[in-house]
Amino acid sequence: MPNVPCLLLTFAIQMLTVSFASASGFDLSFSGTLDRVSPAIVGISTTANRVLTNEMLDDKNVRRILGLPEGALIVESNATTTGSGVIIDGDNGYIVTSRHVIADADDVAVTLKDGRVFAAEIVGSDATTDLGVIKIGASPLVALEWGRSSDLKVGDFVAAVGSPLGLEQTATFGIVSGLGRSGLGVDDYEDYIQTDAAVNPGSSGGALVNAAGELLGVMRGVPIPNEASQGIAFAIPSDIAAQVVQALIKDGEIKRGWLGVSVTFARTDDGNAGGLVVDQLACNSPAERQGVRLGDIITALNGRPLSTEASFNNLVSLLSPDARITLDVRRGEAIERLALTLSNPDSIQTAPMHPVLGTVVFGLPVSSPSRACMPSGPVLLMVPSDGAAFMAGLRTGDYLTAINGEPAFSAGQIQDLLEQSDGRISIDILRAGTAYRIEAE
Repeated sequence: MPNVPCLLLTFAIQMLTVSFASASGFDLSFSGTLDRVSPAIVGISTTANRVLTNEMLDDKNVRRILGLPEGALIVESNATTTGSGVIIDGDNGYIVTSRHVIADADDVAVTLKDGRVFAAEIVGSDATTDLGVIKIGASPLVALEWGRSSDLKVGDFVAAVGSPLGLEQTATFGIVSGLGRSGLGVDDYEDYIQTDAAVNPGSSGGALVNAAGELLGVMRGVPIPNEASQGIAFAIPSDIAAQVVQALIKDGEIKRGWLGVSVTFARTDDGNAGGLVVDQLACNSPAERQGVRLGDIITALNGRPLSTEASFNNLVSLLSPDARITLDVRRGEAIERLALTLSNPDSIQTAPMHPVLGTVVFGLPVSSPSRACMPSGPVLLMVPSDGAAFMAGLRTGDYLTAINGEPAFSAGQIQDLLEQSDGRISIDILRAGTAYRIEAE
């Protein structure tokens, strides 16, 4: 007679195994998923001629030892970068990858799973999210479908597939370790999926997939500057990546709207979360013109609660020019919902200030509801920190009141006064309630 306790134990283990497989969504080997996914994963190799940069080369003593004269540059020829990519449109040959893999590349080569190699053209890239799109002339190709990263939960099983260290079609397995990761200082937009699936140099641009073979994220790689796998890796969520990729395919670039507000996280006197306080407000910006005030506490954007600076910045960075949004703000004891329309940064007027001062961006005065931005003349919306205007003393946010002692309140007046000026120029500005005269020649 069979041993009943042993039979019961065996049955219980089998039931536990079946339950685990069913709950996780994986078959026990996961090979079926990889069979579907791997043909869509490619290896990418780029070559470029670029100027070698290193802090040590700025040292005069180092340059003297190396025999480098002042102003001489070291050019690195045929520098090679490798990474991964994911085919997301098999009919047209579109591939998503990391921007840093293809940045400044002179030649891009794509290796498919079957060993074929194709030259690729760069369709577009976005530095803010570190995403890029390339295209090859091969079809039909196997492509992955975008999944919904917003459905992910910590603990979900995922796999990372790419070409780490040049080892193509490498798959590693893990779980979602965290969501909404930010503050790493790697990219301007940071809202990463964190996973413990092993990732190494060359994995960037690869796929993070679920058991259904859906593309849930584009691998960003391991934390900088340590490029070795530590059981911590990050991926750009598919909900974001899909939007960026669609825009890059359509326009070759990302067109972002301008709001003109910056926030900082603040706590109350008792240590509790106080909210996101508006600490910087660009005068004549969409935010200022449409009712946002310094000191406002922003609690939601388009009805979506906000708890961190990163969450606010990420949402704003995805808004297009002319996008209409709502901001929920707390002002004192009152709660208000403001309706705003973003503007196109490209529509901001650019003024060639003067040969001495270079170029700045200005906005003409309008009726301002904000006491901090009472119109006193055109406001300087952008003064490049590496430009002559900045060196002369002009700053973003300054109000231009006169040029060579003559009032300057319109684009025509500014242009006329600049054309009449020869050699020496004086600019009167108002900054934080104080008048200044800046002279340059």
